[in-house]
Amino acid sequence: MNWSRSGVTLIEIMMVLAIIVIIGTISLPRFDQVLENYKLKTDARQVAWVLRSARQEAITSGITQMVTFKPNLNCYVKDGTTSATYKLSPDIVFPPLEYSFEKYGGYAVCGFKPTGAVTPKAGKITLKNKYGKRISVIVNPSAGRIRIQE
Repeated sequence: MNWSRSGVTLIEIMMVLAIIVIIGTISLPRFDQVLENYKLKTDARQVAWVLRSARQEAITSGITQMVTFKPNLNCYVKDGTTSATYKLSPDIVFPPLEYSFEKYGGYAVCGFKPTGAVTPKAGKITLKNKYGKRISVIVNPSAGRIRIQE
């Protein structure tokens, strides 16, 4: 009688699992950095969206709109006809002294007049992740346009 043996042994399965564990262990730190960079870009896009929203609301409502950045609380507040508070993702921060907006009450403030112009002055706000990567959201002084710079 001739038996054909097809299949895998327990040792072969354990070797494949060991290889998968080794590859996973090597790639895990890199995946964390990719995830943190994604969170940073997402938060920068949200800050830009809130600023654009405040500008548009100022133009349509005819009332000055303000966005106040609170670095010590890792949040920012849009004040005006509709107020809302936005928190940054975990491990994303506003680095101290890396903003050029006017300070009122210890907080950086960016406002928009009903014409769409910036008040009191244009500038930028920077966000940083735990790996030190920074992204700035910049408000153009002449037109009030908002852009993101990595």
